[in-house]
Amino acid sequence: MSSPAPFTLCRLYRNERTYFYALFRDPETGKRTNKKSVERLRTRLGIFSEKPIQRRDEAIRICQQALERGLIFGEKEERILVREYLRTFYDWEKSPYVARRNTLSPNSIGKDYITTRRSLIDNHVIPLVKPNLLLSAVTLGWIEDLQYNLVKMDALAPSTVNVIMSAVLAAFKEAQRRGFIQQNIILEIKHLDVVHRARGVLTEKEMTAFLLYAKEQSEKRIYLACLLALITGMRSGELRALRQEAIGKDLIIVDQAYADHAGLKSPKGKRSRYVPCPSWLCEQLRQLADENPFEGDHELVFWSKRGGGFVSSHYFSDRFKKELAASEVLTMDEIQERNITFHSLRHMANSLLRGSIDEHLLRMTIGHSSQALTDLYTHLNESGLKSVALAQERMILSLLDHGHEKGLLDTNKHKIH
Repeated sequence: MSSPAPFTLCRLYRNERTYFYALFRDPETGKRTNKKSVERLRTRLGIFSEKPIQRRDEAIRICQQALERGLIFGEKEERILVREYLRTFYDWEKSPYVARRNTLSPNSIGKDYITTRRSLIDNHVIPLVKPNLLLSAVTLGWIEDLQYNLVKMDALAPSTVNVIMSAVLAAFKEAQRRGFIQQNIILEIKHLDVVHRARGVLTEKEMTAFLLYAKEQSEKRIYLACLLALITGMRSGELRALRQEAIGKDLIIVDQAYADHAGLKSPKGKRSRYVPCPSWLCEQLRQLADENPFEGDHELVFWSKRGGGFVSSHYFSDRFKKELAASEVLTMDEIQERNITFHSLRHMANSLLRGSIDEHLLRMTIGHSSQALTDLYTHLNESGLKSVALAQERMILSLLDHGHEKGLLDTNKHKIH
């Protein structure tokens, strides 16, 4: 009498695809295992492929290799808990995914990005996951229920829910690629509809009135920060990292940004850029750096009064709104209603310069360049720098210059705190 076959193959058709599953017979007890995905076994064997298994003889070979390698009865099925997996996936120090990505493509994933998503996972996802839920048990239905429960709590904005679900799906797709989730599980859901609020900007009259107030009444650091953001379009993270050595006679080299978790890093877009800046403003920025009474390694322009280091992530935003309200140009309610933020100054710089210089030069100056544009314009040449500087003078500085008789651009008279 012949011995029973060590496994039985079954073929399923789903979503116009063929999936092979195998039921293995335990040689000691004669009992059959639950169905096992042949494609997952292929991945566990170290054979990585996105192509589905379509031929029966290929499926048989994989099942035989899995038996020979002891993947079926030689070791226990990997029991990875969803909670543990998600926490590790978004752990900057422990995540194999982060380590591999940043090794193959340095700085492709930042610490702030990972830390933010880890916080969202810990605060909003983990409480909704049963402690004993296995990664192998994840289904599309469970993912859709997670999204539904996040919405039902009515505590998160739709955009936040979308960020959370994108983080969860990214982790699960990597788990599926590595064979921890069955290949036939669909890992796609429809994001929630989000109505984005347009970023508000000040009118030219409002901006002039505010800067006149800031010149006379505000702290020197916040006044110069607002002026610099308006003229150059620099981001708050780039201002936090700005150091004295990056300031030339009439330009600034933007090659660093600062974030709370990542610390000093490349600016957004991973590319340095040259930004024309009026010589008188460059001089004022250097003087501000010299006024730092604390010793430090970075010679920061916008230094913190608490030790002379980096200012907080909310410094520019909070102080800008506070000073704008104090100027009585807008009330705090109007600032909120119109969605005016410190980042609005960057948008205003972009709007005022647009049409006055070549679009490619504008994008390179502001820092909106695509990879194709970066390859084309690695740095602005001398002619490009001059054209940007002329556009700044014509479209932005002239806007402020009609207040010159009031001392708006006479920086030597600025009160120092």
